Amino acid sequence: MSQMCPLDLVTANPAYRKLMPHIFLVILWHPHSEKEWPESFDEGFFERAAWKVSETSPSLADALRRRLSIYNLETGSLANHHEYFCAIAHGLPEDDSLRSGLLEALLQLFEADGSHEGARLCPDGLIHLITGICQQTGGRSFYDPLSATGRLLAELVSNSAPSSFGLGHTAADEDILHGLLRAYFMQGSLAFEKADALSSPPINEGIIQSFDVVVSDLSAGADTWDPELGARDSLRRFRYGTAPKGKGEWPFIQHMLACMRPGHGMAVAVVDLAALLREGKEAEIRRAIIQANLLDAVIYLPPKLYRSDARALAILVFKSSRHSRSVLLIDGSKQYTSEKSLNTLTPVGIQQIQEHYSRREPVDRNAVLLSTAELETNGFVLNPRRYFSARPEEGLHDLEALCREHEHLKSELLDVGAQIDELLGRLTG
Repeated sequence: MSQMCPLDLVTANPAYRKLMPHIFLVILWHPHSEKEWPESFDEGFFERAAWKVSETSPSLADALRRRLSIYNLETGSLANHHEYFCAIAHGLPEDDSLRSGLLEALLQLFEADGSHEGARLCPDGLIHLITGICQQTGGRSFYDPLSATGRLLAELVSNSAPSSFGLGHTAADEDILHGLLRAYFMQGSLAFEKADALSSPPINEGIIQSFDVVVSDLSAGADTWDPELGARDSLRRFRYGTAPKGKGEWPFIQHMLACMRPGHGMAVAVVDLAALLREGKEAEIRRAIIQANLLDAVIYLPPKLYRSDARALAILVFKSSRHSRSVLLIDGSKQYTSEKSLNTLTPVGIQQIQEHYSRREPVDRNAVLLSTAELETNGFVLNPRRYFSARPEEGLHDLEALCREHEHLKSELLDVGAQIDELLGRLTG
């Protein structure tokens, strides 16, 4: 039976979202014959299935048991779903690789339809673009400090050498479950840990672990930064400056830089374009990192790559050792197709961006190569408008960008006002 049959069966039940941990356990169960499927898919079966999973992945089993307990408390008996589980079980492929493909399809389904309460689903185009850039290093060890559901990290490891390994950190229960499920079929090449990477970094014998490639989508979820953490850090991760409270992109980037392998490490971070425009302490951090010759490239991306999110994004590429003192700026903001409220990076656009990055040459309207001295002359500004002028027929897109920047500035003004109120409160309290 084809892989899509059980996928269709899953969505046929209106209660499939609440039954997510049960469905996962049915997929993870490996009977040696049809006769080994139970006569009744009751609570006892799922407890046995979780125990079986614990033999190879105790963390995954614990995460699934927690979800089973929540279902029992909220809903109760599984009596009405026996035939449903039977249909899924007998429609499963015997081949493990097909099961892992089905599991990945289900994870993406749960993440995309809103049933997943953790991070948003990373777009395919963005994953392919990042994967192509990272593959140019030939790295074999990967780390994602804000791994969300683990899809980006899993794709990177899957598309690298057979001996590659990936470690993901996330602080969300929903995300760690999805990450552990992805790791289950990857036979030890992938590991996920529930941890706040900024306060609990990967340590080995008192030294922070280093990786060939450190990668993360920081465009959502990097907003819980506390400057007190920087003051207490004994690993000197935040040596380039301390960002204001709540502005977590540059603290995460500094953590990523500290985890790059010396000599040939790479870090790739997806950020909100606003992180490149803000002044004050964040501008000082950007300046210090550029002066340390760590920033290798900036790739400007279109807005609306995520649903219900109109922000324009950018990819920052860092290297621990660079022979050049120049920074490559690539304008990929026009490389998309639009459908309703969502923009999608095109395959041709992705290939073009990757070629610009690989060749590292100026290309009219598409790529600029700036020396550190030139950036210093420009005040280390990374605003794409400084380097890429809009074509005449793109006036409408430029107007939309102005509106987004206007909204961003209003939000920033509110944040600054709140910080001033807090400081005044401390002084008068």
